[in-house]
Amino acid sequence: MAEGDAELQDLYRDVLVDYYRDGTFKGTLDPHDVHAHGVNPVCGDEIELTLRAPAQKIEEVKFTGHGCVISRASAAMMCEAIEGKDFPETQKIVSSFKRFMLEKAPIDSLHKELEEAAALDGVRKFPLRIKCALLAWNTLLQGLDENGKGHKDSEYEEKPMCDNGAKAAGANGAADKEVTPELTFKSVGEAIAPVEDPEIHVSIAELGLIYGAEISDSKESGGKKIKITMSLTSPACPYGPMLLASVHGVLAKLPGVRDVDVDLSFDPVWDPKTMASEEAKDELGIF
Repeated sequence: MAEGDAELQDLYRDVLVDYYRDGTFKGTLDPHDVHAHGVNPVCGDEIELTLRAPAQKIEEVKFTGHGCVISRASAAMMCEAIEGKDFPETQKIVSSFKRFMLEKAPIDSLHKELEEAAALDGVRKFPLRIKCALLAWNTLLQGLDENGKGHKDSEYEEKPMCDNGAKAAGANGAADKEVTPELTFKSVGEAIAPVEDPEIHVSIAELGLIYGAEISDSKESGGKKIKITMSLTSPACPYGPMLLASVHGVLAKLPGVRDVDVDLSFDPVWDPKTMASEEAKDELGIF
């Protein structure tokens, strides 16, 4: 990767993390004119949008939910772009973003309000992550109908890339009731184990990039919350948001998990000589 390209990727990564952490548009508006709820069952991302939009002009917008860095950063970018816009202009902004993500339209074709969305350029290389970036935008479209009016309540669900159909019915014709297995640190570790650093193709767990894990009761529901603290092989790693999204995705699929929080830390700075497993050191040629 050329030096200029590397610097651009560093900038994009920082932009995504900044939007992910920004709380400007987080929360719920009550009363509201538009309410839209969206989920991505594949990775467990979920978003709830509330808009104050008298006369079909968005005066204020907030979102809540849980999701990976890509999903939440994209939602914050969307809220920033549409606040103060009427519904027709909002639909133009959404259409511009979707063309950028799905049709790989050039960055300079993005709507003038979507300058920061260029930071999602790298996500287009990973089809499964495109759905993460689009969840908030598709949920918003579901809340705005073609007649220029907002739905008081609407639901949106991303379609999985593959669908194995309904669960098998029991002997009485009803679906067998599943027993949720106990969530343990072992099951969390087993879920993370297959996630590899895309540059060196070694498990991030074997590399020692997982700094800590916490399991607690989720405040939002009766399920569990997992908090992971992890690092990257380098602060300049261009795949940081992808790795955080991958970890979030595998943990969100664990039975009983309702909320996942993945935090990035560089304290201490990752050192393969002291943190990586012996197997990882062999892969890296460290003796």
